[in-house]
Amino acid sequence: MAKAVTAAEKPPPGGDVDEAPPEPPRPAWMTVAGWLAAVFSVLCIFVIATVWVGYQSVPYEDAPDETRVTTQAQVDAFNDANVDTGPDAEEPTYIPTGLMIQSLEFKGPYTLQVAGYMWQLYPLDREDIDRGVVFPEAETTNFSKVYEAVQGDEVLVGWNFKTTLREQFDYSDYPLDRQELWLRMWSVDFEDNVFLVPDLDAYVDTNPTTLPGVDPIVVLENWKIEESFFGYRLATYNADFGIQDYTFVPKPELYFNINAERYLLGPLFSQGIAPFIILLQLFVIVMVIGRNQKRLDQFGVRPGAVLFTCAAYVFAVLVSQNALRNEVRWPSLVYLEGLHVITYFAIVAVAMNSVLLVARPHLGLFKYGNAWPRILYWPIITGAMLVITLAALW
Repeated sequence: MAKAVTAAEKPPPGGDVDEAPPEPPRPAWMTVAGWLAAVFSVLCIFVIATVWVGYQSVPYEDAPDETRVTTQAQVDAFNDANVDTGPDAEEPTYIPTGLMIQSLEFKGPYTLQVAGYMWQLYPLDREDIDRGVVFPEAETTNFSKVYEAVQGDEVLVGWNFKTTLREQFDYSDYPLDRQELWLRMWSVDFEDNVFLVPDLDAYVDTNPTTLPGVDPIVVLENWKIEESFFGYRLATYNADFGIQDYTFVPKPELYFNINAERYLLGPLFSQGIAPFIILLQLFVIVMVIGRNQKRLDQFGVRPGAVLFTCAAYVFAVLVSQNALRNEVRWPSLVYLEGLHVITYFAIVAVAMNSVLLVARPHLGLFKYGNAWPRILYWPIITGAMLVITLAALW
């Protein structure tokens, strides 16, 4: 009779939920595996940092169709090669033009406000030339004449200007991106053979690293200005602007360019801190959950609570990523979003880990409790970030 009662009290085999077996002692090699995992993670972080430093040390590359000019000889050579001076062409007139930028501000990811001074030198005997400059990419432009004086056989005219430009920038490497800001300039008489040339003689030094044409105290928030220079690009348009006898040939356009590098710490803290903190909190969960019921009771951890916590983390990462996308408005994923994507996968993995520990405690993955997920957590995350870094920046 007693044997029958004992048999009745035993749970039937193959129940819905398996009872978690006690954690066996961990072999010494698992300690070695943990240290190897830590070393691997540190190495991944070191390689990522090295790639960052190397990426920001690469010299700037000009646009493929741009010719940088820093000497008068380069200006003359470019115009001789690209300005039509044939027997049927009108004699070209070159207008020396200079700039001093005193204010720069991003009004949006693709909107740039520029203010400063501009001056031009016109031939004294060419009163037929309309004076001024056109910024073809400007939404709004305000010019105010500041001075005008006759200097020898030329007329010097200076303006104070403020313009808002719409320009296309590449944010795919954010927050390690470096941008080229530019002012594209046309002569008001662009339909005639009137061309703008940089007034290089007005600058003490035209080496781009000395920032010619940029006020030394100019402020561009969260950016470091590293170079400024004049350049030319050839442009051909598929319309005649309503001008009779307009010639559809490439014409040189004068550019003033500024190369700037984004300061790294600001974006990392403002846009990368949320997923990083969540990854740390997920690791705490992985360290707590396991087959040790006493520890689970001490921390008050239950599989259902872990699932709700992971759901909250998904929402937090979504908010962080949405803020990032509103800042850059890039059509595809930017580099820093790789951290958000990794965090999504980590949240799902931790949720599955907590469920499987209860539903399938006999899996080989859990032979030593939750040791393997703890060992593999950071190597997988740092390794994935290293792969993304090499794919995006290498």
